[in-house]
Amino acid sequence: MKKLFVIFAAACCAMAINATNYTCHIKVTINGESTEQEEVPVVVTQNNGVYNLSLNNFVLWVGDFPMPVGNIAVSDVEGVDEYGYTTIKFNDNINITEGDDPQYDTWAGPLLGDVPIDLTARFIDTALSAHIDIDMMSMIGQVIGVELFGVAPALEGDVNHDGEVNVSDVNKVIDIILSK
Repeated sequence: MKKLFVIFAAACCAMAINATNYTCHIKVTINGESTEQEEVPVVVTQNNGVYNLSLNNFVLWVGDFPMPVGNIAVSDVEGVDEYGYTTIKFNDNINITEGDDPQYDTWAGPLLGDVPIDLTARFIDTALSAHIDIDMMSMIGQVIGVELFGVAPALEGDVNHDGEVNVSDVNKVIDIILSK
């Protein structure tokens, strides 16, 4: 019975989609002027080498005034594993969706329609670096550059401390159970 449970647990974890939550410092550049802004959460999910990246509740600060933009997300991007990290590149139009931060009533992103995004992100289990160009030349005559640098804390359930909750954690649990 114990072996059956272990096999079932391993199968469930093998089918799971991996998600990593990074806490990122953000720098936004408009017309050559850069501003550092508060830390933001960035989520990267992976399923069989295909990645999704989302920067939710993005707020552009103009001086002391917030301009809520919304959720910037790219989906179904092939990853390339090289030199110990994964790289994803995306260059296409997206719709920026409304954020869900209750302190803002109106989000500018959904009003923009299709927005050209050029994104390059490199990451490992515990760190992420990303550059996003939001091409607003046709609307406001400028490109908004967004730089993200962040880390991911150890995940709850990350038994082997590799930065992910995945099958290798199940293997570690199996080793612990079978060694008793």
